[in-house]
Amino acid sequence: MLVTVAWVLLGIAGFALVFFAGGILAVVHHLTRKKHTVDASLLPPISLVKPLKGLEEELAANLASFYEQDYPQSFEVVFATATEDDVALPVAREVAARYPAIPTRFVISDPAFGLNPKVSNLTAAVDAAAHDLVLQSDANVRVRKSYLREVVSEMIAEKASLLSSMVVGTGERSVGAAMENLQLSAFIAPATCVALYVARITCVIGKSILFRKSEIKTVGGLAEFKDYLAEDFLLGAAYEKAGKVVILSGTPAENVNSHASIARFMGRHSRWLKMRAVIDLRGFFGDFFANSVSFAFLAMCVSGFRAFFIASFFAVVLAKLCLDAAMVSRTRGHGMSLSHLWVAPFKDLLMGGIWFYATLSRSVEWRGVKLHLEAMSHLRPYGGPLIVRKLTSMRPSNRTEDVSKENRHV
Repeated sequence: MLVTVAWVLLGIAGFALVFFAGGILAVVHHLTRKKHTVDASLLPPISLVKPLKGLEEELAANLASFYEQDYPQSFEVVFATATEDDVALPVAREVAARYPAIPTRFVISDPAFGLNPKVSNLTAAVDAAAHDLVLQSDANVRVRKSYLREVVSEMIAEKASLLSSMVVGTGERSVGAAMENLQLSAFIAPATCVALYVARITCVIGKSILFRKSEIKTVGGLAEFKDYLAEDFLLGAAYEKAGKVVILSGTPAENVNSHASIARFMGRHSRWLKMRAVIDLRGFFGDFFANSVSFAFLAMCVSGFRAFFIASFFAVVLAKLCLDAAMVSRTRGHGMSLSHLWVAPFKDLLMGGIWFYATLSRSVEWRGVKLHLEAMSHLRPYGGPLIVRKLTSMRPSNRTEDVSKENRHV
């Protein structure tokens, strides 16, 4: 009986490998699409909004990459923090001082605006933005010089209302950072392409999003998502429900992870998996059944460590390593050294364990605050009253409440 179960598990591992290989084809197809070229005179001015919270890894270099954009029209940078003593502010001011020709603004957001602190920061920054076209990107994101021109051209050519970039992880120097960058570049990035071409789902990832202020108001504005963890996914769903075009850009944004710890990796991805579980169970289970290494490991254990299943486990690990190496090289344009690539099977086994944990827990700790996840990633204070609501669509229901403090410019 146990041997039969082991064979089933090994079969699932084989299927997961084939499915993962299909992810490479989806990535290749997406990244080799025709690049759009729009005349410079048609590119509009743009506001780059950057929510800040603490010292992200290589923060100065990340921020500088946005000031150094090869963009033919005027652009400004708007930084937002919840407090005037945030340690990221001096770094942002120092970087801004290097580029005096580029207008820069600093605003303080209202921390009581909502339970999602990123949305609070974004709302303050977007309200202060001088231009209608807005690029929102996280402080741990770095982009190449042509990024802004490419994504704006793509948005205009595709007549889109919302553009989200595929995210890849770069800069690994620690085991935890290597795990993070492997998960981003060799799993999440291809997963977004598979979702696009197989399930016809455009995944909106909040690391870098391009939109227009005038249009976001038509879906209720950012305030609609202030108490949701998956504000990016819900924003994209709201746009699509409103009949607007949402696209996944073929120009990737780089999420810099250099010295991240394994604990940070586990915390981040347990939060993401819990979020997926309350939004879309199909995607949540899909993540698990795409983990070939975990299934091959389970098959080996269930078999009683029979020689064939031990050999099969190592064969799956080797095959998955080769696919990981190919996927990383394709998504981010450069490979990963063997000194870091070796962590891939351990990362997969760890993700298998995190997945099981995510099936049991609905609490998350985010920026030092413990919260509880409800349907569609609605947040409530941990231990607070349970809020029951019916959701008739992917878009959250309208809610109004008093804001105790206005956004202040500093």
